[in-house]
Amino acid sequence: MLSKSLHITAVAALVILAAQPAPVDAGVRYYAASLGQSQWQVTASNPLQCRLEHHIPHYGVAVFSARASRKENLQFAMALKDGPSQRTVATLASVPPVWQPGLKAEPLGQVSLYPRYPAEVTDDRAWDMLSELDAGRFPTLTYPDRLGRNKVSVALSSGNFKKGYQDFVSCLGGLLPVSFEDISFSVLNYKKNSSSLTEESLARLDLIGQYLANDNHFSSIDIAAYSDSYGGRWANEELSKKRAKAIKEYLVGKGLPADRISTEGYGEKRHIASNNTEEGRALNRRVVLQIKR
Repeated sequence: MLSKSLHITAVAALVILAAQPAPVDAGVRYYAASLGQSQWQVTASNPLQCRLEHHIPHYGVAVFSARASRKENLQFAMALKDGPSQRTVATLASVPPVWQPGLKAEPLGQVSLYPRYPAEVTDDRAWDMLSELDAGRFPTLTYPDRLGRNKVSVALSSGNFKKGYQDFVSCLGGLLPVSFEDISFSVLNYKKNSSSLTEESLARLDLIGQYLANDNHFSSIDIAAYSDSYGGRWANEELSKKRAKAIKEYLVGKGLPADRISTEGYGEKRHIASNNTEEGRALNRRVVLQIKR
């Protein structure tokens, strides 16, 4: 029984050792989660934000995140422990685990560091870090300490990474392709002599509704509707009021509070293009949404 117990202990030790990155240079203060400590957790997962966190014992939290936007904006950020007192440059490398002694650390570039600011890596290089973690390697940031005499090296552990990574990628696929800045001022256009939006504007309104349904941190929505000059003035004013009301009803149907949404119909007032052409009249048939925080 004793020999069996010793065998199990030895195997466990090898497993733990295999999950560690290759050792760094002597004299460097090193931080990393062990196999038993390493956890990756998605702490935000919705159409507006995705966030993947990794706790590094005695150091802090490393975070990969992205927000709803027209542009890809993946970001890695980590507050620095004993960070530099002046602007400097850190090295970022992908370090293999010790059970792959024939492999060398691969450089992932340099990272500019600033006093009292977290280390940040964005877009393609942040994806590179995730890819290296998925391959079982350890992205490692090394930088001079506050006094500039020694170095600090902090590694992201690939232990227990797969599940958190899969959940994070799934969240990224569901992010809306607009930010608040993208929707805060929107112009929607209508079909001729109709309260029906054009197909493009209908898709835009749907995005606005989805965004605000997930983010109610706004103070007001002002809806102003306008018409072209075809038809009588009174009829056009009533048509514009009807259009504004329809937009409000749609947003209230998405769960937004009616008391924060105001509407106004201006009819033929405030044209932005000539009414002598079909193109100009199409531009004048519009509803303007202004969303304020």
